[in-house]
Amino acid sequence: MDRFNNRKWLEYFRSNSLLKCIYGAVPISFYFLFHSILKGFRAFINNRPVMIFSSILLLHFIGLIFTTDFSYATKDIRTKLPLFLLPLFISTSPAFNKRYFYGFMLLFIASVMVRTLMNSWNLFAGHFVDIRDISKSISHVVLALHISLVIFTLGYFIVKSRTFSIGLKVLFVVVDFWMMTYLVLAHSATGLVITGLTVLIFVIVLLLRSHKIWLKISLLSFLLISIGFTTISFSRIVKEYYHVNPIDFSRLDKTSSLGHPYFNDTVSKQTENGYYQYIYIQMNELKEAWNKRSSIPFSGKDKKNQLITNTLVRFLTSKGLRKDANGMNQLSNKDIRAIEKGIANVVFTWDFSIRGQIYELLWGLDEYRKSGDPTGSSSMQRLEFWKASCGIIKDNWLTGVGTGDMNEAFQKQYDKMNSKLAPNQRWRSHNQFLSIFVGFGIFGLIWFLFAILYPALSLGKFKDYFFLIFFIIAMLSMITEDTIESQMGVTFFAFFYSFFLFARKETDKI
Repeated sequence: MDRFNNRKWLEYFRSNSLLKCIYGAVPISFYFLFHSILKGFRAFINNRPVMIFSSILLLHFIGLIFTTDFSYATKDIRTKLPLFLLPLFISTSPAFNKRYFYGFMLLFIASVMVRTLMNSWNLFAGHFVDIRDISKSISHVVLALHISLVIFTLGYFIVKSRTFSIGLKVLFVVVDFWMMTYLVLAHSATGLVITGLTVLIFVIVLLLRSHKIWLKISLLSFLLISIGFTTISFSRIVKEYYHVNPIDFSRLDKTSSLGHPYFNDTVSKQTENGYYQYIYIQMNELKEAWNKRSSIPFSGKDKKNQLITNTLVRFLTSKGLRKDANGMNQLSNKDIRAIEKGIANVVFTWDFSIRGQIYELLWGLDEYRKSGDPTGSSSMQRLEFWKASCGIIKDNWLTGVGTGDMNEAFQKQYDKMNSKLAPNQRWRSHNQFLSIFVGFGIFGLIWFLFAILYPALSLGKFKDYFFLIFFIIAMLSMITEDTIESQMGVTFFAFFYSFFLFARKETDKI
C-alpha cells in the first residue's frame, strides 16, 4: 500500500501556476504527508494481529500503575519502543515480493558475515580477556541468534529454493560452514545449543506434518540417533569428570625436589580433571617462580578478579602437575597468559571443547552444592536468578512489581534469601517469561504469550519456514535470556517477528 499519494501531489503542481506552486509547495506537501500518516495509522488500527503484538508495549504502560521508580520505568519503556514502532512501520508499508524478500535476507546474511569476520580478527589478535569481549558493539548472545537465523536461512536457500544458481548455492554452503565454525571458535555455547535444539524441534515438526512414510522413518531415525548419541556422550563426559585418579595418601612425598616441605591436605577431596587439588603445594616456590614469569604479582588478582593463587593452583592441578617450582617450570607461556586471564583449567584453553563446557557446568554445580555460592558459574547464577524470580512471584503473583521496580525487587529478594551471589552479579531473571511474570503478574504473562502466539496463528504463519525457524530461535533464547529487556534483543525480536509476519506477499511453506 502506497500511503503517500504521489499522483495527486504531482497533479497539483502540473495544474497550477508557478507562483501558486511556490507558495503552496510546503502546505500541500504537509497536507499529503499528514494524510498519508493518518492513512497508515488507520490501516494499523484495523490490523488486529499487528495491534495485538504491539500491545506488549501497552503492557509496560499498564505496569506503571504499580511502579514507584518512574525514572527506570521511563528508560525501560523507551527501550521497548521497537515493539510498537517496528510493527507500525512494517505493517503499513508496501509488502515485499519473494524476490525482494530474498534480496533483503542476503543483505542480512552479508552484514552478519562482516560482523563475524571483525570478531574473528579480535579473536586471533587476542584483543579480549573474556572471549565474549570479541563482540565489541553487539551482544555476543544476540549475535549468536543472528548467526543461527543465518544458518537456517542459507540451509533453505541451498536445499529448497530454485531461485539461486548452483554456483551461488556452493557459496552459500561455504558461508554456512563458516557460520558454524565461528560459533565453535567463539565458544558460543548459546549459539550451538540453540542451533542444535532448533534442528531437533524442526525435525519433530516435519515428522508430525509429513505424510510420506519413508520421510517419517528417516526423520525418526535421525531424531533417535541424535538423542542417543548426545545422551551417551554427555554421560561419558560426566563419568570422566567425576573419575578420581587413585592415590595413597599415606605415602605422599613430604618435600619438593628442592627440599622444601609440601602442604598436603588429605581431608579435602576437591579435584580438577581427576587430580587432587590440595596436595603437593609449596607456596614459597610457587610465589618465586610465578613472579619471575608474570607481571601480575602472586598476591594479586587475575583479569577476572580472582586471586592468582587460586587460579594457578587449580590450573596446575588440572594438568596433573605439582604446585611447586618444578610444576611452574612445566607451564608454557601460553599457559601463563591463560592463568592471567582467569582460566583455571587447561580444558578451557582448548579452541573449543564440549567437554570443557560440561566440565564448567559440573564444576559450578559442585561448588554451588558445597558453598551455596553461584558466583563464577553462569549456569549456577542463572539458577539463583530464577530462584529469586520465583521468590518475587510468590509475593506478587497477581499484579507483579510494576514496570520500573524490578531492579529494586530483585535486590531486596537477594537480601531476603541471604544469597551468596556477589553484589555485582545480582542480576534479573535471565528468563523472559519469568521476567514478564515478575513485572506484570499472572495476567501479564498470559497476555504476553497470547500477544506473540495469536498473530502468527491467525495468519497461519507457523506453516511458513522462515517465521517458524525465527520463532523457535527466539523462544529458546527466552528460556535463558531476558531477550527483549535489552535494546539489541528487543530490536532483533520485534523486527524479525514483524518482518516475517507482516512484510511479505508470499510465504515459503514447509
